[in-house]
Amino acid sequence: MTQTMATDFEARTAESALMYVDGQWMPARSGASFPTFDPSTGRRIADVPRADGTDVDAAVRAAADIAVEWQFTDAITRATLLRRLAVLVTENAEELARIEAIDSGHYLAKARELVGALPMWLEYWAGAADKVGGRTIEVPGNKLSLTLLEPLGVTAHIVPWNYPLLILVRSVAPALALGNTCVVKPAEDTSLSALKFAELVHAAGFPDGVFNVVTGYGTEAGAALAAHPEVRGITFTGSTETGREIARLGGQHIAQVNLELGGKSPLVVFRDAPLDDAVEVAVQGFCSRAGQVCVAGSRLFLHEDIADEFLEKLVARLRTATVGDPFDERTKIGPLASQKHYDRVREYIDIGKQEATLLYGGGVPPDVDNSGYFVEPTVFVDVAKDARIAREEIFGPVAAVMRWSTTDELIETINDSEYGLFAVLWCQDITAALDTAKRLQVGSVMINDWFGELPMTPHGGHKQSGVGREEGLEAVPGYTQIKHIGINLDRSPAQATDWAGAPL
Repeated sequence: MTQTMATDFEARTAESALMYVDGQWMPARSGASFPTFDPSTGRRIADVPRADGTDVDAAVRAAADIAVEWQFTDAITRATLLRRLAVLVTENAEELARIEAIDSGHYLAKARELVGALPMWLEYWAGAADKVGGRTIEVPGNKLSLTLLEPLGVTAHIVPWNYPLLILVRSVAPALALGNTCVVKPAEDTSLSALKFAELVHAAGFPDGVFNVVTGYGTEAGAALAAHPEVRGITFTGSTETGREIARLGGQHIAQVNLELGGKSPLVVFRDAPLDDAVEVAVQGFCSRAGQVCVAGSRLFLHEDIADEFLEKLVARLRTATVGDPFDERTKIGPLASQKHYDRVREYIDIGKQEATLLYGGGVPPDVDNSGYFVEPTVFVDVAKDARIAREEIFGPVAAVMRWSTTDELIETINDSEYGLFAVLWCQDITAALDTAKRLQVGSVMINDWFGELPMTPHGGHKQSGVGREEGLEAVPGYTQIKHIGINLDRSPAQATDWAGAPL
Protein backbone atom coordinates (compact mmCIF):
# COMPACT_ATOMS: atom_id res chain seq x y z
CA MET A 1 0.00 0.00 0.00
CA THR A 2 1.32 3.47 -0.84
CA GLN A 3 1.14 6.59 1.32
CA THR A 4 -2.03 8.52 0.47
CA MET A 5 -1.71 11.55 2.76
CA ALA A 6 -2.01 14.75 0.73
CA THR A 7 -2.33 18.07 2.54
CA ASP A 8 -4.60 20.88 1.38
CA PHE A 9 -2.88 23.88 2.92
CA GLU A 10 -5.67 26.29 2.01
CA ALA A 11 -8.30 24.19 3.76
CA ARG A 12 -5.77 22.99 6.37
CA THR A 13 -6.85 19.42 5.98
CA ALA A 14 -5.17 16.22 4.87
CA GLU A 15 -6.29 12.88 3.60
CA SER A 16 -6.11 10.20 6.24
CA ALA A 17 -2.53 9.19 6.96
CA LEU A 18 -0.89 5.76 7.14
CA MET A 19 1.94 4.42 9.29
CA TYR A 20 5.31 3.40 7.84
CA VAL A 21 6.47 -0.08 8.84
CA ASP A 22 9.06 -2.26 7.08
CA GLY A 23 9.02 -0.03 4.02
CA GLN A 24 5.23 -0.23 3.66
CA TRP A 25 2.37 2.18 4.36
CA MET A 26 -0.43 0.70 6.45
CA PRO A 27 -3.31 1.47 8.79
CA ALA A 28 -3.46 0.13 12.32
CA ARG A 29 -4.20 -3.58 12.25
CA SER A 30 -7.33 -2.96 14.31
CA GLY A 31 -8.51 -0.36 11.81
CA ALA A 32 -8.72 2.21 14.61
CA SER A 33 -7.75 5.84 14.09
CA PHE A 34 -7.97 9.17 15.88
CA PRO A 35 -8.12 12.80 14.71
CA THR A 36 -5.34 15.36 14.81
CA PHE A 37 -6.40 19.00 15.18
CA ASP A 38 -5.20 22.40 13.99
CA PRO A 39 -4.38 24.20 17.27
CA SER A 40 -5.07 27.63 15.73
CA THR A 41 -8.69 26.74 14.93
CA GLY A 42 -9.49 23.60 16.92
CA ARG A 43 -10.64 21.92 13.70
CA ARG A 44 -9.75 18.43 12.52
CA ILE A 45 -6.91 18.10 10.01
CA ALA A 46 -6.83 14.35 9.40
CA ASP A 47 -7.27 10.93 10.94
CA VAL A 48 -4.16 9.07 12.06
CA PRO A 49 -3.77 5.31 12.69
CA ARG A 50 -4.20 4.33 16.35
CA ALA A 51 -1.50 1.72 16.80
CA ASP A 52 -1.57 -0.78 19.62
CA GLY A 53 0.89 -3.38 20.87
CA THR A 54 0.37 -5.56 17.80
CA ASP A 55 1.41 -2.76 15.45
CA VAL A 56 4.36 -1.85 17.64
CA ASP A 57 5.50 -5.47 17.70
CA ALA A 58 5.42 -5.61 13.90
CA ALA A 59 7.53 -2.45 13.64
CA VAL A 60 10.07 -3.61 16.22
CA ARG A 61 10.39 -7.01 14.59
CA ALA A 62 10.92 -5.39 11.20
CA ALA A 63 13.68 -3.27 12.73
CA ALA A 64 15.16 -6.28 14.51
CA ASP A 65 15.16 -8.42 11.36
CA ILE A 66 17.46 -6.01 9.54
CA ALA A 67 19.45 -4.79 12.56
CA VAL A 68 22.49 -7.01 11.94
CA GLU A 69 22.58 -6.27 8.22
CA TRP A 70 22.39 -2.53 8.93
CA GLN A 71 25.06 -2.78 11.63
CA PHE A 72 27.50 -4.27 9.14
CA THR A 73 26.57 -1.91 6.33
CA ASP A 74 29.72 0.15 5.97
CA ALA A 75 29.70 3.59 7.53
CA ILE A 76 30.28 5.34 4.21
CA THR A 77 27.08 3.84 2.81
CA ARG A 78 25.12 4.89 5.89
CA ALA A 79 26.58 8.39 5.57
CA THR A 80 25.68 8.59 1.89
CA LEU A 81 22.05 7.75 2.65
CA LEU A 82 21.91 10.39 5.38
CA ARG A 83 23.31 13.01 3.01
CA ARG A 84 20.77 12.00 0.37
CA LEU A 85 18.06 12.40 3.00
CA ALA A 86 19.41 15.88 3.86
CA VAL A 87 19.01 16.90 0.22
CA LEU A 88 15.42 15.62 0.15
CA VAL A 89 14.57 17.51 3.34
CA THR A 90 15.88 20.69 1.72
CA GLU A 91 13.90 20.06 -1.45
CA ASN A 92 10.70 19.45 0.53
CA ALA A 93 11.31 22.10 3.17
CA GLU A 94 8.28 24.25 2.39
CA GLU A 95 5.84 21.35 2.61
CA LEU A 96 7.43 20.12 5.85
CA ALA A 97 7.25 23.61 7.36
CA ARG A 98 3.59 24.05 6.43
CA ILE A 99 2.70 20.65 7.87
CA GLU A 100 4.50 21.59 11.08
CA ALA A 101 2.69 24.93 11.25
CA ILE A 102 -0.74 23.39 10.74
CA ASP A 103 -0.28 20.39 13.01
CA SER A 104 1.81 21.80 15.85
CA GLY A 105 1.12 25.56 15.84
CA HIS A 106 4.60 26.84 15.00
CA TYR A 107 4.19 30.14 13.17
CA LEU A 108 5.24 29.65 9.58
CA ALA A 109 8.42 31.73 9.59
CA LYS A 110 9.71 29.80 12.60
CA ALA A 111 8.66 26.47 11.10
CA ARG A 112 10.62 27.34 7.96
CA GLU A 113 13.64 28.22 10.04
CA LEU A 114 13.47 24.96 11.99
CA VAL A 115 13.04 22.78 8.91
CA GLY A 116 15.82 24.69 7.17
CA ALA A 117 18.18 23.71 9.99
CA LEU A 118 17.42 19.97 9.89
CA PRO A 119 20.02 19.10 7.22
CA MET A 120 22.70 20.26 9.68
CA TRP A 121 21.89 17.32 11.94
CA LEU A 122 21.83 14.85 9.07
CA GLU A 123 25.10 16.16 7.63
CA TYR A 124 26.81 16.29 11.03
CA TRP A 125 26.06 12.66 11.80
CA ALA A 126 26.79 11.57 8.24
CA GLY A 127 30.24 13.07 8.78
CA ALA A 128 30.63 11.34 12.15
CA ALA A 129 29.57 7.90 10.91
CA ASP A 130 33.05 6.79 9.84
CA LYS A 131 34.99 8.83 12.41
CA VAL A 132 33.86 7.52 15.77
CA GLY A 133 35.09 4.18 16.99
CA GLY A 134 36.93 2.25 19.65
CA ARG A 135 40.51 2.55 20.93
CA THR A 136 43.59 0.48 21.66
CA ILE A 137 44.67 0.04 25.27
CA GLU A 138 48.17 -0.52 26.66
CA VAL A 139 48.22 -3.66 28.82
CA PRO A 140 51.10 -5.70 30.38
CA GLY A 141 52.74 -8.45 28.33
CA ASN A 142 52.84 -9.17 24.63
CA LYS A 143 49.14 -8.59 24.20
CA LEU A 144 46.84 -6.36 22.21
CA SER A 145 43.74 -4.91 23.85
CA LEU A 146 41.15 -2.96 21.91
CA THR A 147 37.55 -1.87 21.98
CA LEU A 148 34.87 -1.83 19.30
CA LEU A 149 32.02 0.68 19.30
CA GLU A 150 28.89 -1.19 18.27
CA PRO A 151 25.27 -0.09 17.78
CA LEU A 152 22.67 -1.03 20.37
CA GLY A 153 20.34 -2.60 17.79
CA VAL A 154 16.70 -1.51 17.69
CA THR A 155 16.20 1.97 19.13
CA ALA A 156 12.88 3.54 20.10
CA HIS A 157 12.35 7.28 19.59
CA ILE A 158 9.38 8.67 21.50
CA VAL A 159 8.98 12.23 20.26
CA PRO A 160 7.13 15.15 21.93
CA TRP A 161 4.66 17.56 20.37
CA ASN A 162 6.50 20.84 20.86
CA TYR A 163 9.26 20.34 18.23
CA PRO A 164 8.01 17.23 16.42
CA LEU A 165 10.43 17.13 13.50
CA LEU A 166 13.53 18.64 15.06
CA ILE A 167 13.54 16.27 18.02
CA LEU A 168 12.82 13.30 15.75
CA VAL A 169 15.80 14.14 13.52
CA ARG A 170 18.21 14.97 16.33
CA SER A 171 17.88 11.43 17.75
CA VAL A 172 17.28 9.42 14.58
CA ALA A 173 20.31 10.90 12.76
CA PRO A 174 22.94 9.61 15.24
CA ALA A 175 21.09 6.32 15.70
CA LEU A 176 21.13 5.59 11.98
CA ALA A 177 24.65 6.90 11.46
CA LEU A 178 26.01 4.62 14.18
CA GLY A 179 24.28 1.52 12.83
CA ASN A 180 21.02 1.27 14.78
CA THR A 181 17.59 0.67 13.36
CA CYS A 182 14.74 2.94 14.47
CA VAL A 183 11.10 2.83 15.48
CA VAL A 184 9.60 6.30 15.95
CA LYS A 185 6.44 7.03 17.94
CA PRO A 186 5.48 10.69 17.39
CA ALA A 187 3.19 12.50 19.79
CA GLU A 188 -0.46 11.83 19.08
CA ASP A 189 -1.12 15.57 18.64
CA THR A 190 1.62 16.04 16.02
CA SER A 191 2.14 12.93 13.90
CA LEU A 192 1.93 14.35 10.38
CA SER A 193 5.46 15.68 9.92
CA ALA A 194 6.94 12.36 11.06
CA LEU A 195 4.94 10.58 8.38
CA LYS A 196 6.06 13.04 5.71
CA PHE A 197 9.65 12.54 6.89
CA ALA A 198 9.17 8.79 6.50
CA GLU A 199 8.29 9.39 2.83
CA LEU A 200 11.66 11.10 2.41
CA VAL A 201 13.51 8.30 4.21
CA HIS A 202 11.90 5.85 1.79
CA ALA A 203 12.80 8.01 -1.21
CA ALA A 204 16.40 8.29 0.00
CA GLY A 205 16.78 4.53 -0.35
CA PHE A 206 17.16 3.33 3.23
CA PRO A 207 16.56 -0.43 3.40
CA ASP A 208 13.09 -1.54 4.48
CA GLY A 209 12.82 -1.89 8.25
CA VAL A 210 15.71 0.43 9.11
CA PHE A 211 13.31 3.30 9.84
CA ASN A 212 9.69 2.85 10.98
CA VAL A 213 6.93 5.14 12.27
CA VAL A 214 3.99 3.99 14.39
CA THR A 215 1.35 6.53 15.43
CA GLY A 216 -0.88 6.31 18.46
CA TYR A 217 -1.38 7.25 22.06
CA GLY A 218 1.43 7.22 24.57
CA THR A 219 -0.36 4.89 26.96
CA GLU A 220 -0.89 2.36 24.15
CA ALA A 221 1.75 2.58 21.41
CA GLY A 222 4.36 4.49 23.42
CA ALA A 223 4.20 2.18 26.42
CA ALA A 224 4.27 -0.92 24.20
CA LEU A 225 7.34 0.40 22.41
CA ALA A 226 9.24 1.21 25.61
CA ALA A 227 8.35 -2.18 27.07
CA HIS A 228 9.23 -4.26 24.01
CA PRO A 229 12.01 -6.71 24.90
CA GLU A 230 13.77 -6.32 21.53
CA VAL A 231 14.17 -2.55 21.96
CA ARG A 232 17.74 -2.03 23.14
CA GLY A 233 17.76 1.74 23.40
CA ILE A 234 15.07 4.33 24.15
CA THR A 235 15.22 8.06 23.54
CA PHE A 236 12.44 10.11 25.10
CA THR A 237 11.85 13.84 25.37
CA GLY A 238 8.92 14.99 27.47
CA SER A 239 7.64 15.41 30.99
CA THR A 240 9.51 14.10 34.01
CA GLU A 241 6.48 12.06 35.07
CA THR A 242 6.31 10.24 31.73
CA GLY A 243 10.09 9.89 31.68
CA ARG A 244 9.98 7.96 34.95
CA GLU A 245 7.47 5.55 33.43
CA ILE A 246 9.57 5.14 30.28
CA ALA A 247 12.62 4.38 32.44
CA ARG A 248 10.61 1.83 34.42
CA LEU A 249 9.35 0.07 31.30
CA GLY A 250 12.78 0.07 29.68
CA GLY A 251 14.39 -1.12 32.89
CA GLN A 252 12.32 -4.30 32.85
CA HIS A 253 14.38 -5.54 29.91
CA ILE A 254 17.52 -3.46 30.70
CA ALA A 255 17.26 -1.12 27.72
CA GLN A 256 19.57 1.87 27.60
CA VAL A 257 17.47 4.98 28.20
CA ASN A 258 18.20 8.62 27.27
CA LEU A 259 15.83 11.14 28.81
CA GLU A 260 15.44 14.87 28.25
CA LEU A 261 12.75 15.85 30.71
CA GLY A 262 11.20 18.88 32.32
CA GLY A 263 12.76 22.18 33.20
CA LYS A 264 12.18 25.36 35.16
CA SER A 265 15.06 27.28 33.70
CA PRO A 266 16.34 30.52 35.23
CA LEU A 267 17.12 33.58 33.16
CA VAL A 268 19.32 35.83 35.29
CA VAL A 269 19.90 39.53 34.64
CA PHE A 270 22.85 41.07 36.49
CA ARG A 271 23.06 44.75 37.37
CA ASP A 272 25.60 45.44 34.59
CA ALA A 273 23.61 43.77 31.80
CA PRO A 274 22.64 45.69 28.64
CA LEU A 275 18.93 45.80 29.38
CA ASP A 276 17.56 46.04 25.85
CA ASP A 277 19.42 42.87 24.86
CA ALA A 278 18.43 41.10 28.06
CA VAL A 279 14.78 42.04 27.56
CA GLU A 280 14.82 40.60 24.04
CA VAL A 281 16.26 37.35 25.30
CA ALA A 282 13.76 37.21 28.16
CA VAL A 283 10.90 37.48 25.65
CA GLN A 284 12.42 34.70 23.57
CA GLY A 285 13.05 32.74 26.74
CA PHE A 286 9.47 32.41 27.89
CA CYS A 287 7.47 33.25 24.74
CA SER A 288 9.27 31.28 22.02
CA ARG A 289 7.02 28.45 20.84
CA ALA A 290 4.38 29.97 23.15
CA GLY A 291 6.51 28.85 26.07
CA GLN A 292 6.27 25.19 25.09
CA VAL A 293 10.00 24.60 25.36
CA CYS A 294 11.87 22.41 27.85
CA VAL A 295 14.54 25.11 28.29
CA ALA A 296 12.04 27.98 28.54
CA GLY A 297 13.36 30.77 30.76
CA SER A 298 10.25 30.80 32.91
CA ARG A 299 12.01 31.90 36.11
CA LEU A 300 13.20 35.46 35.58
CA PHE A 301 15.73 36.64 38.18
CA LEU A 302 16.34 40.41 38.11
CA HIS A 303 18.97 42.19 40.15
CA GLU A 304 17.13 44.62 42.43
CA ASP A 305 19.04 47.63 41.06
CA ILE A 306 17.69 47.21 37.53
CA ALA A 307 14.43 45.33 38.11
CA ASP A 308 11.99 48.23 37.72
CA GLU A 309 13.60 49.54 34.54
CA PHE A 310 13.81 46.04 33.10
CA LEU A 311 10.13 45.32 33.76
CA GLU A 312 9.08 48.58 32.14
CA LYS A 313 11.04 47.66 29.01
CA LEU A 314 9.73 44.08 29.13
CA VAL A 315 6.08 45.18 29.13
CA ALA A 316 6.73 47.56 26.24
CA ARG A 317 8.34 44.76 24.22
CA LEU A 318 5.55 42.28 24.95
CA ARG A 319 3.01 44.72 23.55
CA THR A 320 4.71 44.30 20.16
CA ALA A 321 4.79 40.48 20.24
CA THR A 322 1.86 39.51 18.06
CA VAL A 323 -0.05 36.38 19.02
CA GLY A 324 -2.05 34.86 16.21
CA ASP A 325 -2.56 32.48 13.33
CA PRO A 326 0.65 30.66 12.32
CA PHE A 327 0.10 31.63 8.66
CA ASP A 328 -0.25 35.36 9.41
CA GLU A 329 3.09 37.00 8.61
CA ARG A 330 2.73 39.31 11.62
CA THR A 331 2.55 36.41 14.08
CA LYS A 332 5.46 35.80 16.43
CA ILE A 333 3.65 33.62 18.97
CA GLY A 334 1.34 30.85 17.83
CA PRO A 335 -1.20 28.76 19.75
CA LEU A 336 -0.65 26.12 22.35
CA ALA A 337 -0.62 22.62 20.91
CA SER A 338 -3.90 21.18 22.18
CA GLN A 339 -7.09 21.85 24.12
CA LYS A 340 -5.78 19.74 27.00
CA HIS A 341 -2.60 21.75 27.26
CA TYR A 342 -4.46 25.05 26.86
CA ASP A 343 -6.61 24.13 29.86
CA ARG A 344 -3.50 23.27 31.88
CA VAL A 345 -1.79 26.60 31.17
CA ARG A 346 -4.98 28.55 31.92
CA GLU A 347 -5.18 26.75 35.25
CA TYR A 348 -1.63 27.79 36.12
CA ILE A 349 -2.41 31.40 35.23
CA ASP A 350 -5.33 31.28 37.67
CA ILE A 351 -2.99 29.84 40.31
CA GLY A 352 -0.52 32.65 39.62
CA LYS A 353 -3.20 35.28 40.17
CA GLN A 354 -3.68 33.88 43.67
CA GLU A 355 0.03 33.51 44.48
CA ALA A 356 1.56 36.68 43.02
CA THR A 357 0.89 40.00 41.30
CA LEU A 358 -0.13 39.96 37.64
CA LEU A 359 1.98 42.52 35.79
CA TYR A 360 1.01 41.75 32.19
CA GLY A 361 -1.26 39.47 30.18
CA GLY A 362 -3.20 36.65 31.73
CA GLY A 363 -6.02 36.65 29.23
CA VAL A 364 -6.89 35.72 25.66
CA PRO A 365 -5.15 37.78 22.96
CA PRO A 366 -7.33 40.09 20.86
CA ASP A 367 -8.10 39.35 17.23
CA VAL A 368 -7.59 35.58 17.35
CA ASP A 369 -9.87 32.66 16.52
CA ASN A 370 -11.59 31.93 19.81
CA SER A 371 -11.72 28.26 18.86
CA GLY A 372 -7.92 28.15 18.83
CA TYR A 373 -5.65 27.56 21.80
CA PHE A 374 -4.17 31.04 22.19
CA VAL A 375 -2.75 32.50 25.42
CA GLU A 376 -1.36 35.98 26.03
CA PRO A 377 2.24 36.26 27.26
CA THR A 378 1.83 36.53 31.02
CA VAL A 379 4.20 38.01 33.61
CA PHE A 380 3.86 37.68 37.39
CA VAL A 381 5.91 39.72 39.85
CA ASP A 382 6.31 39.51 43.64
CA VAL A 383 6.66 35.75 43.24
CA ALA A 384 7.77 33.80 46.30
CA LYS A 385 10.42 31.19 45.66
CA ASP A 386 8.14 28.43 46.98
CA ALA A 387 5.15 29.46 44.82
CA ARG A 388 3.84 26.82 42.46
CA ILE A 389 4.36 29.06 39.43
CA ALA A 390 8.02 29.36 40.49
CA ARG A 391 8.59 25.65 41.02
CA GLU A 392 6.37 23.71 38.59
CA GLU A 393 6.82 23.47 34.83
CA ILE A 394 3.94 25.34 33.19
CA PHE A 395 5.05 24.90 29.55
CA GLY A 396 3.32 28.04 28.40
CA PRO A 397 4.19 31.75 27.90
CA VAL A 398 4.23 32.49 31.63
CA ALA A 399 7.14 34.10 33.52
CA ALA A 400 7.62 34.26 37.28
CA VAL A 401 9.77 37.26 38.24
CA MET A 402 11.97 37.26 41.35
CA ARG A 403 14.40 39.94 42.51
CA TRP A 404 17.82 39.20 43.92
CA SER A 405 20.63 41.11 45.58
CA THR A 406 23.50 38.70 46.37
CA THR A 407 24.99 35.98 44.23
CA ASP A 408 24.89 33.43 47.04
CA GLU A 409 21.18 34.06 47.53
CA LEU A 410 20.61 33.82 43.78
CA ILE A 411 22.41 30.49 43.39
CA GLU A 412 20.72 28.97 46.43
CA THR A 413 17.28 29.87 45.05
CA ILE A 414 18.04 28.64 41.53
CA ASN A 415 19.47 25.33 42.74
CA ASP A 416 16.54 24.75 45.10
CA SER A 417 14.64 23.02 42.31
CA GLU A 418 14.03 19.44 41.25
CA TYR A 419 14.96 20.50 37.71
CA GLY A 420 18.39 21.23 36.27
CA LEU A 421 18.20 21.56 32.51
CA PHE A 422 19.34 25.01 31.45
CA ALA A 423 20.18 28.56 32.53
CA VAL A 424 20.87 31.92 30.89
CA LEU A 425 23.06 34.65 32.43
CA TRP A 426 23.22 38.25 31.21
CA CYS A 427 26.34 39.72 32.75
CA GLN A 428 29.22 41.84 31.44
CA ASP A 429 31.58 40.75 34.22
CA ILE A 430 32.81 37.48 32.72
CA THR A 431 34.45 36.40 35.98
CA ALA A 432 31.18 36.74 37.85
CA ALA A 433 29.30 35.02 35.02
CA LEU A 434 31.69 32.03 34.91
CA ASP A 435 31.73 31.69 38.68
CA THR A 436 27.93 31.62 38.71
CA ALA A 437 27.78 29.18 35.80
CA LYS A 438 30.07 26.73 37.60
CA ARG A 439 27.90 26.77 40.72
CA LEU A 440 24.56 26.19 38.99
CA GLN A 441 23.20 22.63 39.00
CA VAL A 442 22.15 22.54 35.34
CA GLY A 443 23.21 20.78 32.15
CA SER A 444 23.84 23.90 30.06
CA VAL A 445 24.49 27.58 30.73
CA MET A 446 24.39 30.33 28.11
CA ILE A 447 26.13 33.62 28.88
CA ASN A 448 24.95 36.74 27.04
CA ASP A 449 23.07 34.65 24.50
CA TRP A 450 19.91 32.62 24.09
CA PHE A 451 19.69 28.93 23.37
CA GLY A 452 20.17 27.87 19.80
CA GLU A 453 20.16 24.08 19.54
CA LEU A 454 22.97 22.78 17.37
CA PRO A 455 23.99 19.26 16.31
CA MET A 456 27.57 19.68 17.52
CA THR A 457 26.94 20.83 21.11
CA PRO A 458 25.67 18.49 23.87
CA HIS A 459 22.23 19.04 25.35
CA GLY A 460 20.71 17.44 28.44
CA GLY A 461 19.89 17.92 32.09
CA HIS A 462 20.79 17.26 35.68
CA LYS A 463 18.53 15.98 38.45
CA GLN A 464 14.89 15.44 37.36
CA SER A 465 15.63 17.02 33.99
CA GLY A 466 17.01 13.80 32.60
CA VAL A 467 19.96 11.51 31.93
CA GLY A 468 22.26 11.19 28.94
CA ARG A 469 22.97 13.74 26.25
CA GLU A 470 21.63 14.47 22.81
CA GLU A 471 23.80 16.07 20.14
CA GLY A 472 27.53 16.49 19.88
CA LEU A 473 29.98 13.62 20.21
CA GLU A 474 28.73 13.33 23.80
CA ALA A 475 25.62 11.70 22.30
CA VAL A 476 27.59 8.73 20.92
CA PRO A 477 27.37 6.67 24.15
CA GLY A 478 23.58 6.94 24.00
CA TYR A 479 23.44 4.96 20.75
CA THR A 480 26.36 2.54 21.13
CA GLN A 481 27.78 -0.16 23.35
CA ILE A 482 31.41 -1.12 23.90
CA LYS A 483 32.94 -4.51 23.15
CA HIS A 484 36.42 -5.28 24.50
CA ILE A 485 38.72 -7.67 22.63
CA GLY A 486 42.01 -8.96 24.06
CA ILE A 487 44.61 -10.81 21.97
CA ASN A 488 47.59 -12.79 23.26
CA LEU A 489 50.30 -12.21 20.64
CA ASP A 490 52.51 -15.02 22.05
CA ARG A 491 49.87 -17.51 20.86
CA SER A 492 50.32 -19.74 23.88
CA PRO A 493 48.87 -19.80 27.36
CA ALA A 494 51.00 -19.13 30.41
CA GLN A 495 53.67 -21.83 30.90
CA ALA A 496 52.86 -22.22 34.57
CA THR A 497 50.85 -25.35 35.36
CA ASP A 498 49.73 -23.97 38.70
CA TRP A 499 46.53 -22.21 37.68
CA ALA A 500 46.17 -20.92 41.21
CA GLY A 501 48.59 -18.23 40.05
CA ALA A 502 46.36 -17.13 37.19
CA PRO A 503 45.08 -13.51 37.21
CA LEU A 504 41.68 -14.57 38.50
